Amino acid sequence: MISLNTVRIDSVAEAPAVFEVAGGDFGGKLMVTRGTGRAVREALAEALEALPKGGVLYVDTRGVELMDYSFADEALGVLVSRVAGGEYGERYLVLIEEDRDLLENVEASLRQRSLAITRVDEVGGEPSIVGDLPSHLADTLRAIMDAGSITNADLAKKLDLNHTACNNRATRLSKLGLIHRKIETAAPGGRQYSYERIA
Repeated sequence: MISLNTVRIDSVAEAPAVFEVAGGDFGGKLMVTRGTGRAVREALAEALEALPKGGVLYVDTRGVELMDYSFADEALGVLVSRVAGGEYGERYLVLIEEDRDLLENVEASLRQRSLAITRVDEVGGEPSIVGDLPSHLADTLRAIMDAGSITNADLAKKLDLNHTACNNRATRLSKLGLIHRKIETAAPGGRQYSYERIA
């Protein structure tokens, strides 16, 4: 049985869902093997697809005592890769984990794939990144996370970039599933981009 609870927080999108990895029929506190990882990934994908556009799925690995590389790569590495590939549209993943040691294999899988995921200690907690981002994207993401919400013009000024370069960076972060990117109408009849952190 999948443990999937809906919780309310202040968010850009609908209330996020929380998937508790240590609960249910997946082996409790020991998350090992690709087979188990595949079963968890399929359950996570189903939960992700059920979210509305802009929805956030929190993957809660607190309570897991052991996570091997095979599981981490199959459950999270493959799923993050598919999110970054646009397979789930504007739906986002956030990892909930406090134990940095437990994240070693997740980090190794994401680094191998040149990907990253947002991590928090708890829903509503301060976000950080697990995985691999080029330094220019990490700097841009950090600025967006610090601001919470920021327009392209303000972000460009903060980073001392031209608007196009700034938007290109933010577009890449959005495609990786690390930020919300919105297009707003600006007077007179123009468009303005704004970016918001997802957790």
